[in-house]
Amino acid sequence: MANRAHDHELCIREALAAGARICAARGAQLTRTRRRVLELVWSSHRAVKAYEILERLGEAGRPAQPPTVYRALDFLIEQGLVHRVDSL
Repeated sequence: MANRAHDHELCIREALAAGARICAARGAQLTRTRRRVLELVWSSHRAVKAYEILERLGEAGRPAQPPTVYRALDFLIEQGLVHRVDSL
């Protein structure tokens, strides 16, 4: 099989578009904050901690409080857009 370069930006755009379609079909609102959290989760292709997301939101000039990030993650989990990974 040919080795294709991974277009990470395309991957993220497709994930965000799919998330928006899923939410719209369910009548759920993918707010700007929820969308940004989803983008941050997808940006690394690995498990990411809530406090990492919180830190990255602050770096981007959009500081948030922990409950905001946890509520966004809970919403994304409920919609099946992300999965929770428990750590030891």
